[in-house]
Amino acid sequence: MNKFIKLIGLAAVFLLMAVPLQAEPNEATQNVFQKLMGATVSNNYDAFVAQCDATMKASLTKPMLEGVSRLIEPRASQAYEAEYLGELKKQGYQVHLWCLHFKDGGDDILATLSMKNGQAGGFYLK
Repeated sequence: MNKFIKLIGLAAVFLLMAVPLQAEPNEATQNVFQKLMGATVSNNYDAFVAQCDATMKASLTKPMLEGVSRLIEPRASQAYEAEYLGELKKQGYQVHLWCLHFKDGGDDILATLSMKNGQAGGFYLK
């Protein structure tokens, strides 16, 4: 009986470890992510930098966004699903992670969004 109780306790610990701490980002972060993805797909530089902090605005050029847009637009225009994976803290930012699954059946892309004070300090598609 004692082994059975230990086994139940161990199973409960593993079950709790499998439950995500946060299933979705807060609404403000989700909105920034959607706007950045939309601006990336449509190659809309002004809409993109409107979501960014001063450092990111200064480092992102129109040709940089255009290059990423050229790569992502053909796949994203066929539809994709963004699955939220979670968040972590890094150098004073809340870094949010999504997996982008494309309907074309090709490789998934990892999207990272670094947020601080309601603005994007980094947005990467890998």
